Amino acid sequence: MDQKTTIGNFEAACILLNLVSTKIILDFPRTASEDAGTAAWIMILLDSAVVYLLFLLITRMYKKFAGKDLLDVSEKALGKTGKTVFGIIYLAQFMYVTSIVLRQFAEDIKVISLSTTPVSIVILMFSAGMIVGAWLGLEAVSRLHVLAVPILAIAYILILLFNIPRYDVTRLSPWLGLGVEALAVKGVFNLSYFSELVALFFLMPFLKKEKNFGEVGRYGIFFSGLFLVLSTLCYLMAYQYPTSTEFFLPVYQMARAIKIGRFFARIEAAFILIWASCAFLYLSSCLYFITYIFQRAFDLKYRKPLIAPFIVLIFTLSLVPENLYSALQAEMQIYRIFAWIISFIFPIIILAIASFRARLRSKREEVSSQ
Repeated sequence: MDQKTTIGNFEAACILLNLVSTKIILDFPRTASEDAGTAAWIMILLDSAVVYLLFLLITRMYKKFAGKDLLDVSEKALGKTGKTVFGIIYLAQFMYVTSIVLRQFAEDIKVISLSTTPVSIVILMFSAGMIVGAWLGLEAVSRLHVLAVPILAIAYILILLFNIPRYDVTRLSPWLGLGVEALAVKGVFNLSYFSELVALFFLMPFLKKEKNFGEVGRYGIFFSGLFLVLSTLCYLMAYQYPTSTEFFLPVYQMARAIKIGRFFARIEAAFILIWASCAFLYLSSCLYFITYIFQRAFDLKYRKPLIAPFIVLIFTLSLVPENLYSALQAEMQIYRIFAWIISFIFPIIILAIASFRARLRSKREEVSSQ
């Protein structure tokens, strides 16, 4: 049973790091530069700081409920109905982002190396990997993260290091990019870049050291924020704005530009397997959380039978956008506007109500005992 599964804090931190940082190999540096121009890295730095402060607040409020996932807290706050309602909300969030990211990965791989393959076949291949990961369960997926995330991190750092000869700090001017207003307005919506951190609140029951969940979140936010800031900063130093808004796959473009000596060029092919692994880890983790949230929201006994219907739904939803541009618009114009509220504001509200009701309950018990 999944409820008997336990994972270490490092494993949980690796899951969070991959969930948040995976967008780097999609279109993140380009969309960030579209939002704030040459100050995109400052915007992400500020977003990281705000998310860190929000998480500290949530951690403080969560101390009374250590070891319980967000749906347990929802039940304490608003009863069974609240648990079901918020379960549906978080289920919808994971379903939406998973289908969009699945389509983006499929389109990207199709452009890079499978140009003649129909996108539905590429999505089907990713779906097969998702089924395997979700079927094996959280323990297997977390161990794969421990093995893969350090390799993925090193590979990405190598891309950044090999591009050093192309960096020009003067490309970061003007330092405030599109202006303070753009930094403030876009920065609020771009808190959604960290929306996958909500997964930590569903990992609570599985942590070996439940009281140290705050440490897991802090490490996850720090390192994912670091990679997001570095990716944006290096990308803007390599490509002058507004040229930085034109590339289809920013990291792939940086990898293509790497040349080591006379004989080593076009080494980006070596990273395709790593990127595919990153996609598999992200998507299989999301499918696991989808089935887990549905199971918990409706108090079902088994999780694995849910994998088949949900993978069909995700496959179908991923085909709804007409093309990659439509998928990107669905993320930028819909998901990014609301995801930060669901991931950070809703937990604060739920915890506040649950804490208030817990205090009322304790006062009633004191009065009745007198």
